[in-house]
Amino acid sequence: MTAPLEELEQRLGVDFANRDLLRCALTHPSWTEENGGESYQRLEFLGDSVLGFVVADLMYSRFPGKAEGELTQMKWALVCGSALASVGRSLLLGSYIRVGRGASHDGQRDSVLEACFEAVVGAVFLDAGLQMARDFIIRSLGDRLDEQALSTASVVNPKGELQELAQAKALGLPAYRITSTEGAGHELVFSAEVMVGESVLGTGSGTSKQSAEREAALAALARLAPKRRPGR
Repeated sequence: MTAPLEELEQRLGVDFANRDLLRCALTHPSWTEENGGESYQRLEFLGDSVLGFVVADLMYSRFPGKAEGELTQMKWALVCGSALASVGRSLLLGSYIRVGRGASHDGQRDSVLEACFEAVVGAVFLDAGLQMARDFIIRSLGDRLDEQALSTASVVNPKGELQELAQAKALGLPAYRITSTEGAGHELVFSAEVMVGESVLGTGSGTSKQSAEREAALAALARLAPKRRPGR
């Protein structure tokens, strides 16, 4: 049995005019396969975009001195799958997710908690508008938005994470290319791009080829985030 949604509304700080949106945001595909109705997947798609916009806007306005690469890395640290799963877990979303009989443990999986958090963002947006969704996102992220926490956030191996994500989404392997080299001697600046298939997913620059490729990978991760894996 799932907990009453009224309890969750109090935890979220949102009173839904249309509670069916919240219920849908917490409905696993396995439930709909057995019982009919709509799962969280469409709301997740919407919430993904709303979350990405709000976080990008927050990063841009709060940190005017940060360069694009730094903003990209901080955004990724906030919206990557593990971070959103942690937010979903802190909100106890797993207690409210409806899952089918054959997927009884899926409600506690990181990928499902991540998806449901995004779907809840989408539900809040549809029910109450962008400002309410923004307020909800800020409350939910909490201390994760602290400048010191964000400044020290890092992706240890962005190229490796991008390769894993691209493979999970069946996009093919990333390919890197140095597009330009400027300066002379110790003042060289390299620019790089990363392609997956026929698309350029990210660009970056740095004082070495490796750092330029790393920045390109971070940009691609931010573009592809949050992660969506098959079967979620």
